[in-house]
Amino acid sequence: MKQILIFLFVLVFSIISSLGQSLTGKVIDITDDEPVINAVVKSIETGTIAITDISGRFKIKVAENSSLEISHISYKTIKVSAKQGLLIKLNPKQIGLDEIVVKSHSLDDISHSVVITDKIKKGSQPRNLADLFNDIPGFSLQKRSSMATEPSFRSFKYEEMNIKYDGSAKIVHACPNRMDPITAHVIPEEVQKIEIVKGPYTVRYGQRFGATVNMLTKPSIPSKHGFHTNIEGGYESNGGNLVGRAQLQYAAKKYDITLNGEHRDFGNYTDGNGSIVPSSFKTQSYSVKLGVNPSTTQRLQMDFRAKYGSDIMHAGLPMDSPKDNSKMLSLDYKAEKVSKLINSILFKAYFSDVDHLMDNKLRPSFEFMYGRTPVTSNTLGGKLEFGLIPATKWMIFAGFDADVIKRDGHKYVTINKNPAGVTLDNPVEKEFSVWQDATTQDYGVFIESNYMLASYLTANAGIRADYNLAHAENPDQAFAQLYGGDIKDINEVNIGGNISLKYSKNDLQIQLAYGRGTRSASMVERYINRFSIGADSRDYIGNPYLKPEVNNQIDLSVNKYFNRFSIGGNVFYSLMQNYITARINSYFMVGENVGGCGSGPIRAPKQFWNVDAYQYGFEGFFKYNITSNLLFSSDFAYTYAQNTTYKEPLAQIAPLVSHIGLKWEKSAYWLDLRTRIVGTQDRYSKSFDESETPGFSILDFRAGVKILKGLTIGGAALNVLDKAYYNHLNFSYINSDKNQGMILEPGRNFSVYVKYKL
Repeated sequence: MKQILIFLFVLVFSIISSLGQSLTGKVIDITDDEPVINAVVKSIETGTIAITDISGRFKIKVAENSSLEISHISYKTIKVSAKQGLLIKLNPKQIGLDEIVVKSHSLDDISHSVVITDKIKKGSQPRNLADLFNDIPGFSLQKRSSMATEPSFRSFKYEEMNIKYDGSAKIVHACPNRMDPITAHVIPEEVQKIEIVKGPYTVRYGQRFGATVNMLTKPSIPSKHGFHTNIEGGYESNGGNLVGRAQLQYAAKKYDITLNGEHRDFGNYTDGNGSIVPSSFKTQSYSVKLGVNPSTTQRLQMDFRAKYGSDIMHAGLPMDSPKDNSKMLSLDYKAEKVSKLINSILFKAYFSDVDHLMDNKLRPSFEFMYGRTPVTSNTLGGKLEFGLIPATKWMIFAGFDADVIKRDGHKYVTINKNPAGVTLDNPVEKEFSVWQDATTQDYGVFIESNYMLASYLTANAGIRADYNLAHAENPDQAFAQLYGGDIKDINEVNIGGNISLKYSKNDLQIQLAYGRGTRSASMVERYINRFSIGADSRDYIGNPYLKPEVNNQIDLSVNKYFNRFSIGGNVFYSLMQNYITARINSYFMVGENVGGCGSGPIRAPKQFWNVDAYQYGFEGFFKYNITSNLLFSSDFAYTYAQNTTYKEPLAQIAPLVSHIGLKWEKSAYWLDLRTRIVGTQDRYSKSFDESETPGFSILDFRAGVKILKGLTIGGAALNVLDKAYYNHLNFSYINSDKNQGMILEPGRNFSVYVKYKL
């Protein structure tokens, strides 16, 4: 790692700026002649970039008559010829119903937010959606199987992160072991970009404790009306994996409709040691999006999606999933420029449903005991928000939102043989409640204000109140006895807020933000009863009376953009009160062990508990356009987290991670070489049964070519050196006693991916 840092600093100070004259210009909106702020002006020949200021003006060092590309998240990209005093007019894109990280105006921006797009990776690695997070600084993956993989950011995971689809909707897992996380219910190739707010720095998107993540599936609406088709498919050698997807779209002036369908058939993969890891699955998914434009300032959109999963093997459990089905319906409406005061009105509503089944029919234990766990999860939510502009330099967002989660399900066990292997004349039947027919509700109200103190300095402040309710309709008698014989309903009011300053001038951006994030305990943490849901085989017991978590977080970031390179980073600190974790409680040893979706040996269970903790760390990046087509990039991220109550490291924290990449990209082809370097994690929680994880480095190579107009072929060699490795956050591989019981990642893997767009 020291050599990498030395190399980066040497490279920074060895850069020689390209020669040329400084040309000035202005970028405006073609519909109203208003300046476009934060538009990117790029020289196609040299890669030199400039960013427009609050007046829409820019200055860039290029030769006259050279080619410039002007792009912006809210406008259509165009190319022009460079000349002095250039006036550039941009056409707006379709109204953005789904974005949360808006860059169209400095007053509508969110502190410490980033937008991630990686078309090259999506076009050559047709695997789980969570894989798209693997190269984003600060993110790590938690893996229980190829289907059950989800992202973790800094120390935040699960419900500590606010993960959504298209700005509001979400699908909540039904399985206690999270074998059906939110990232398993969407077509990976349908995700256009990933938006990230790194901490509790906005109050507009629901209850939050750590980062907010928005996975945007909005289709691009072509300017040319009529039918449009997109067909794509891929193959991976490690597992014999097949992927096929088709999209049919019709666009007109007043409406558009988009149909998506996909099929995935993945086999068990081989790790770097040559061992086969149970990881096969099949899914069929489809989605329908209908958009209506009543006027140029209004957009109404309906989105329905469904996924059907089957034959799912789980490396981290002694049970598998014969069925994992989900569906979601959402409705969105947005009106812009309603009046001089009301800039926008936004309404969102959604409903999602998960129907999940696990059993042990394919496992050796089936001969003795037949276990099956059908579980369901329903989520209903929505949001109403008003965007107000009381003055030219002042913008206010105010509204309310709601999320209601209901889960139900039971585990049924039929014991056919005794431990000695003797078949029972009368099989023993048992039934256990999984979720105790529980419901959690969150109703929030918020107001957030952005004020431009100067043309280069913006202040943001927000406050939010959440009213939370938790109720178990049919609490298990044994569970109730642990808490005095009666489980009372929970009613909590949580107050959170944020304040930040953002300085942006002369291609230098500095952000300082403080946020107070709050979160009530999840249904798992409150009501789970003797189910193994963690990274170990111990049973877990919920605690209905957990206090809400509070995260006091501060971030400072500095980014600088030069002609050919950019460099930046941020440092953060979080003081976390009533952080929810699990501890071994021998007092609860008495009782019947029933396991989670699977079962484990009889050991003292873990009980969810509040502790105090803190974390700090940093993330940084460096990018250098060696030529207009050749880009060198690198980044690194590290989090240090401590459980002060137990006087030990906080559990499930990823080690130091760095990425280095070299990308050659032309209009007709690309080459992409990336390496991921992960340090040893020697800070681990003994009370959580963690152990030290060795470091590793992985090398991936991707390439692609545009054969004909609309036809693209991408290929990849992943884990080129066939390394045997596993992530610190991976769950226990309890189907094997190899590799210290951890799930190893795939070994060398070749893939090809073909896209045709008509």
